[in-house]
Amino acid sequence: PGENAVLTADPWSFLHSVILKKIKASRGENKKRFSRANYYARLAEDFYKAANDVELPTKGTLLYYGMLNLVKCYLSTKGILLETTHEHHGLNLPLGSKYKVQVLPISRSGINIYAEFCKALGSPVKGKSVIELSDVFSNIPELHGLCADLNFVRRKKYLPIKINFLLNKSFDWLFTEIIFDKKHEQPLLTSRFLKDERKKYFKEASLREGKIVYRSKRRKRVNNNNWPAIYANILKEYSRFNIASILTRSGYKYYCDLSPEIYHHLCNSLLAMFFIGTAARYRPSEVEEAMNGEWRPLVTETAAVTPKQFLYQLVSLTANKLCILP
Repeated sequence: PGENAVLTADPWSFLHSVILKKIKASRGENKKRFSRANYYARLAEDFYKAANDVELPTKGTLLYYGMLNLVKCYLSTKGILLETTHEHHGLNLPLGSKYKVQVLPISRSGINIYAEFCKALGSPVKGKSVIELSDVFSNIPELHGLCADLNFVRRKKYLPIKINFLLNKSFDWLFTEIIFDKKHEQPLLTSRFLKDERKKYFKEASLREGKIVYRSKRRKRVNNNNWPAIYANILKEYSRFNIASILTRSGYKYYCDLSPEIYHHLCNSLLAMFFIGTAARYRPSEVEEAMNGEWRPLVTETAAVTPKQFLYQLVSLTANKLCILP
C-alpha cells in the first residue's frame, strides 16, 4: 500500500532483475526454481522479439510460445516444480470442430500448464470442456468492445469502475467503495452488480453526483502496524468480485464483469493465443478461412494488443509490483 508504481518501457529487463535478486537470495531447490524461471523469462523474450519480424499466422505461433513461457516463469516463482515430470499445454483443438478449444483438467500423469495457471489465478479448471472461440475472445477485456461491435456478443458486460480505499476522520477505520457512472445503467446490466459475493460485501447503492456508489458493509480497524496486512486481506476479498483490468497510458483501468465466465481474463488471453498459434501449425485451412472472413479483425487485434497486456500483467504478478507503461 502506497508503494510507487514501476514505470518501465522494458518490462523484460525489470523481470530479469527481480528474478536475479531472488536467485542470489535463495539456496537449494528455491534457487533452482528461480534459475528455471529466469530461463523461461529469457525464452519468452526471444519468442516475443522473433514475433515482431513476421506476420500472421506465423506470428501467432511465436506469440503463443512467448506467453506460454511467461506463464512457466510465473508458475516457477510460485513453487510449481516444472522440468521434473511430463508437461503438457492442457489445451487442444478438438477433432471434427471449428473455432473451438478444449480445456483439459489437471492430470496425475504430469503437469498441465494451463490448469496450473488457472488455479494460480483463482479460477481452477473443474473438468474437461470445449469452449467456443467467440466466448474466449469476448471474455478478454481489451477485445470485448470489438466483439460487441462485430455482433459476436449481444450486450457489453464489462462495467468501468473506480475503487476507493477510504478512512474515517480519526484515521483508524478503513472501508472501500466501488463507483461507476450512472450513465452505464442503460447500456449495461448494472442490476447484476449486487449479486453473489458482491451482495454479501456491499451495501445497497447510493447516488452521488451522477455516480452509483457501493460501499462495503464492514469497516476494518487499522493502524500503522497492521495496515499492510489489512490491505492484503482486502485484495483477497476483492479477488472474488470478478474484476478485470486493462493497462492504459494512465495506469490500470478496472472493470467489473457482470456476466463472468469460468476463467480469469489472463487465462482467456492465453487460450485465445493458443488457438491462433496452434491452428497456424495444424489447421491451415481454418486459419485461411478466419483470415479472410469475419474472424479476421479479432485475430489481428488479439495478436496486436493482447501479448503486451499479458506481458505487463504477468510481470506485475511475478514481481509483486505494479508494473505500468511510462
